[in-house]
Amino acid sequence: MKKGKFVLLAAICFIALIIWFSCNPFQQNESSDALNLNVLDATDIVRATTVTTFNDLSGAVATAVAGDVITISGTITATASLRLANNGTSSAMITLQGGRLECSGVGTSSAIAVTGSYWKITGIELYNGGGRGIQIKGGQHNIVDNCYAHNFKNMGIEVNEGGAYNEIINCRSNENYDVATGGENADGFAAKNGPGKGNVFRNCIAIHNSDDGWDLYQFTDPVLFYSCTAERNGYGTDGDGVGFKLGGPNSGTNATHVLNDCVANYNIHYGFSSNYNPSVITYNNCTGTGNGSGLFND
Repeated sequence: MKKGKFVLLAAICFIALIIWFSCNPFQQNESSDALNLNVLDATDIVRATTVTTFNDLSGAVATAVAGDVITISGTITATASLRLANNGTSSAMITLQGGRLECSGVGTSSAIAVTGSYWKITGIELYNGGGRGIQIKGGQHNIVDNCYAHNFKNMGIEVNEGGAYNEIINCRSNENYDVATGGENADGFAAKNGPGKGNVFRNCIAIHNSDDGWDLYQFTDPVLFYSCTAERNGYGTDGDGVGFKLGGPNSGTNATHVLNDCVANYNIHYGFSSNYNPSVITYNNCTGTGNGSGLFND
């Protein structure tokens, strides 16, 4: 072959290869896939906020949206009730976490009042409030995990008024005492006053509260307990002193609560009491010792 024809043929082949690569559907798809992997959907973006003052904390809570993470740094002095009214979602809860909340400036309101749904409150110590520590009031699908509520003048942690499908996990509540009523109302934990399906207490501890460890007064839906402990409750002059009070005040409170592996020790009166709840309460491997009036009162 003559040299001129060879050069011409090589040039034609080179041009053909360039055209083929530029039109190659496999090459286009590979580039397109690589591009898609680097595009974030807006729902994947999480706002993370760290707060050191109560004004910043209340502002972050008021504007929170699904997926937000709000972290308390150090100790914050609360000057009003912190109201968690917005909603997360099942796949993107709103998280409030960490730090300490000193609550002497809140008055008789709840330090944290949860009316929204899909919140996760975790790793917070809160104390010295004139009312409740954490109150889930009608909120649903919330998680309170690894929180410590103490020295309140009402319940440490409570679910009431329609709160449903909430989980209280790994929490501790102690030294709550309502001076005005001689210790008659300050329980460690409570689910009170109204219906509320699917609420769970798991691995929680109530110690040395002026009334009861747990109080389910007028709560008409079953509550589940797993591995919870109530000790030395009822030290108030008018405190009832029951580790797990599971009804009341009369036979109108009809709920089939279930307790698994729970322990009641050294409470002033009973370890476990139905408190006039006519339903069958299930105790699976529940034990205790040293309760003033006995372990069970059904």
